[in-house]
Amino acid sequence: MAKIARKKRKHKILRYLEYKILHIEDSPHKISLGVALGLFIAWTPLLGLHIFMAIAMSVLLKANKFAALVSIWVSNVFTFAIIYYPAYVVGRVICNIFAMHENQNEEQVSHIFGELFKPSNVMAGIFSKAYWVRFWTLTKSIGPELWVGCTVVGLAVAIGGYLICYYMIKNHREKNPHRRYRVISQ
Repeated sequence: MAKIARKKRKHKILRYLEYKILHIEDSPHKISLGVALGLFIAWTPLLGLHIFMAIAMSVLLKANKFAALVSIWVSNVFTFAIIYYPAYVVGRVICNIFAMHENQNEEQVSHIFGELFKPSNVMAGIFSKAYWVRFWTLTKSIGPELWVGCTVVGLAVAIGGYLICYYMIKNHREKNPHRRYRVISQ
């Protein structure tokens, strides 16, 4: 019974987000650009600045601000290890191809990531100064690899997000012509 209630609740949340994104009164291009921009910014390692960056970039690129803000929430306390470790690995591979200088070997970084982002450490340590000192020390030591990987993976995710969102909105609006969508020039 509890599984059914949880499943329905999950679907309600997804339906709500889908409804909010699909029914924004803006062009499909601007909405999709906002989603793509938010996804790319979510992959940048500038934790804490994502919201400001999303607003500034969506104003500069004339993207939908709401879509950008909704999509940056992919990156949060519970997902940053899932996002940043694979991005670091991609960046490390790319940096090794171009023979950039290595600071730490893969086993050391894997151990530090595992220790730092263990659920018990994240939940308890996120409020301690020592946790953040270790976090920023790790970030400084793997900086170039992390930035390269986040840029490459972020671009791939943003392009995929743009295409999926654009075709979802176009498809939804073609199937539901009775809805009144204002035509806004791109």
